[in-house]
Parts: sequence; structure tokens; C-alpha cells
Amino acid sequence: MSIELLFSKKPGSRERLLRRQFNNPLFGETSIEPFDIQDARREDAAEVEMFMQEFRDLVKQVTELEPSADVELVLKLKESLDKTYEMSAGLAGDQAEIREMIKRLLSMMMQSMWKAVANDATGISKLEMEEQARQAHFALLEHPFIADLLSPESLIDEALMVPCLLSEPAETVILAVQLFDPQQQLMVYQQGVELLKGLDETNERVLNAQQRLQDIANLMQATNQQPV
Repeated sequence: MSIELLFSKKPGSRERLLRRQFNNPLFGETSIEPFDIQDARREDAAEVEMFMQEFRDLVKQVTELEPSADVELVLKLKESLDKTYEMSAGLAGDQAEIREMIKRLLSMMMQSMWKAVANDATGISKLEMEEQARQAHFALLEHPFIADLLSPESLIDEALMVPCLLSEPAETVILAVQLFDPQQQLMVYQQGVELLKGLDETNERVLNAQQRLQDIANLMQATNQQPV
């Protein structure tokens, strides 16, 4: 059986990293064996189990929240829900139901905050901006690479970031690059150019990476930067 067939359809962050590296010249000579995939899958599964234990505790705290609860406590729990959503986005398996539950809990908490601001224009404006920012952030997290990149315990370090980025689909690359400031974008582009030098241009992964690098260059030019 081909090793490629061993990868899960909905892998966790460790298995996703192996999947990006498998048979990919952007990562140099990388040997991936079946036991590597098994080990990654086991660690990803353990992460899901730990997450679920913490999530159940958080749900209990939110659902038992009294209407007269201290504002600081409400804000703390809301922040915990936001972080929990981020974590769920990078987990193995289908976590769609979990994320929908988190959205419902956040909506419930936001309703109480809307009531608290009443007709205060400043308060209303802040809540509107917060909800818009949350929706945009959650949309980004639908892309596994971005969820991996933003994770506090991200496996994508500085050495892996560019080859990982250039291995992603165009839409993901464009969204991810916009998370960087102009100087970081330029650095990513320059590192990408160096990475692709000398690689086999007939290789499909290399060809795709060249296209993604051009996507980054186009984005930079559109924002009045000049890749060099």
C-alpha cells in the first residue's frame, strides 16, 4: 500500500505537517514512514481527548452562568470560548458540531452584552466591531494551515513556514500572507525565491509553489510593495 493512502481524511496538526512534507521537494530530503503517521495520529487523538475534557468543563461554566454574573467573569468566559474555537479548528476529525456549539454559546453571551449596552452608541459600535472581527477570524480558521499557523503551540516554526505556505492552495496562501506586515511579506517572498532555486521545475509541487510565489508577488504589488 502507498504511504500516501495511510493519511487521514481529516488529520490533526501533526499528521497535516507530515502530509505537507510527504514527497515534497520544498522540504528537502524528508523520509516519512508508516510508523511516523501512526505516531502523529496517536498524538493528535490524545489532543482531541484532552480538548474535549476541557471543553465540557467550559460548557458547564457558561451554561451555569447567572444573569447577574460579574462582567469580568463574562468577558473571561467569552475569551475562553474564542480560544477554544481556535483550538477546535486545528483538531483531528470532524469538529464542525463543536464549533457550531461554541458559536451558539458565544451568541448567548453576546445577547446579554447587547442588553447591557442598551442604547449606548459607543457600546453598540464596539460590539458590532467585535462580532465582525470574530466572524472574519473564524472564517480564516476554516483553512487548516491558518489554524496551524495561529495556534499558540504551532508546529510550523520559522524554518517550516515558507515551504508549508507554498504547499497550500492559492486561496489559503493569499489569506495567510495578509496576516503578515509588509516587511514580513517581503521576507517570505525572498525566502520563497531562494527555496525554489535549483529545484526541479517539472515537479508538480515545485510548479505549484512557483505559482503561489507569484500570487504573493501580485498581492504585494497590489499594496504598492515591490518584491525583489
